Amino acid sequence: MRQLFLTLLLNIITCLGQEMTVTQDKKFVVTHQGSSISLYCEYSGTTATYRVFWYQHKPGKGLELMGYSVAEKDQTMENKFSVSWRMERSEAKKASLQCDKLTSDESAVYFCAFLKRCYTMDTITTTDDE
Repeated sequence: MRQLFLTLLLNIITCLGQEMTVTQDKKFVVTHQGSSISLYCEYSGTTATYRVFWYQHKPGKGLELMGYSVAEKDQTMENKFSVSWRMERSEAKKASLQCDKLTSDESAVYFCAFLKRCYTMDTITTTDDE
């Protein structure tokens, strides 16, 4: 049991000690209804694997999760947004969010977030000793 505890603790310390920088390409965009837009987000400064989340924030409302990705080429959009928006993640450290035909309903603040996937793989051996 002592070895398992030490292994878990070392993995947690390793996970918490990594720093990263998240960058979005656009700070402010004014566009017309019917036009398309692509938003890009990436992180740097670590070799860890992160989950990516895209959020929409409209004035006077709370944050809404638009979609997320747990790995490259694996993305899930929330039903409400899947009709007009799509997310891509062709590389582990980069993600994009696209809309091909903007409407006035899309006026909002958009941002991405990365969450580190920290987990351990440990082997536990049991015996039938009585």
